[in-house]
Amino acid sequence: MVDYLQRLVSFLAIALMSASVSAQDITVLGLLADRAIVKIDGETHILKLGEKYEDIKLMAVSSQEARISIGGKERVFGLGQDYSAIQKSSTSQGTVEISANASDQFITNGMINGNVVTFLVDTGANTVSMNRKDAQRLGIDYRRLGKEGLSGTANGTVKNWKILLDKVKVGAITVTSVQASVRDTEDNMPILLGMSFLGRVNMTHEGSRLKLTGK
Repeated sequence: MVDYLQRLVSFLAIALMSASVSAQDITVLGLLADRAIVKIDGETHILKLGEKYEDIKLMAVSSQEARISIGGKERVFGLGQDYSAIQKSSTSQGTVEISANASDQFITNGMINGNVVTFLVDTGANTVSMNRKDAQRLGIDYRRLGKEGLSGTANGTVKNWKILLDKVKVGAITVTSVQASVRDTEDNMPILLGMSFLGRVNMTHEGSRLKLTGK
């Protein structure tokens, strides 16, 4: 009986610890060369690359984002992004098949925040990426809501803004709270459907067809 009670107490303690972890409020306040300034439950901490605070560990950092492990699960944070916003994200079930065009590109129609757009599937893009004309057409106030930074392109370094899209939809698949970037250009490229969306679905490449399935 004593052993049973001890096991029960241990189980409840672990459950309470897990609950406290999931309730943590985490926000990235600053990004430096080898460290990140992170607010955890209202307290500011400077985490060096590889350093751990409780179950939170800084895995990678750049001038644009930080990759942080929380309870063993890695998540990518843009500057100013908080963990509560990521927790509220979701991916709907569904399947979409996209055929390659003559240039072996996968282009498909979709929606951003309820507006129809054309996407170019790009697994090399970290986020959904658009130029400033597309952002303005979609009514996204990226200069006010976004975090300004720089990104490298084929034409050199350009200014961009990191933003969070409420909803991105392709066919029957809807993903909420999707990280995106707005380039300070007016190029004619389609909106890139990058890994901030693709990383949250299952992808199967079968010849000239790409199959996306909601997780």
